[in-house]
Amino acid sequence: MNTKRCRFWLQYLAGVLVLSSGLIKDVTAEEARDREEKNLPITITSDRMEGDFKSGVIVFLGGVKVIRGEMVMHADKVDVQTANSGQDIERIVATGNARVISGSRSSMSDRVEYIEAQDFLILTGNARVSDGNNTISGPLIRVYLKEDRAEVEGSTAERPKFLFHPDTLKKTKP
Repeated sequence: MNTKRCRFWLQYLAGVLVLSSGLIKDVTAEEARDREEKNLPITITSDRMEGDFKSGVIVFLGGVKVIRGEMVMHADKVDVQTANSGQDIERIVATGNARVISGSRSSMSDRVEYIEAQDFLILTGNARVSDGNNTISGPLIRVYLKEDRAEVEGSTAERPKFLFHPDTLKKTKP
C-alpha cells in the first residue's frame, strides 16, 4: 500500500473515531439523564399502608400523596407494583379522585396508571389534562412524559374535547 493511500485511511479512521466518540458522549449524556430521573426518590404518604412483599404489591389508603421530582400524585387509593424483591417500581395505579401535577400541567381522572419503564401515564374515566388554560378531555388519555405528547381516545358516548386559548401561547419575535 502506498503512503498516500495509507495516510488517507488513517485520517478516515481518525475522523470516524472522532465522530463516533461524539455520538457516544450524546448517548451517554442522555442515558445519564434517564438514570438520574429513574433514581429520583419516590415518597408516598397515606393514612394506611398494606404490603404483601412476597407478591410485590403495596397498597396505600386514605389521602395518598406520591412525590417524585416535580411530579405529585394525589388519590384515595394507590397500588404500587414492585419487582426485584421490592427494589424497583414497575407500576403505580391511583384510583379515587386521582390527580397528577407536574410543573404547569395537571391531570384529573377516576384512575391514573403510571408505568415506570416507559415513563407513561394512562388516565381513564372522566380524564382531563390541563396546561395553563388549555385542556384536553376524553374517556382515555395516554400521556408520554418523555416525548411531551398525549393521545386521547373517544367512544360513542364521549368524544375527545380540546379547549384551546390561543392568547396563552408565548409570542416570539421573528
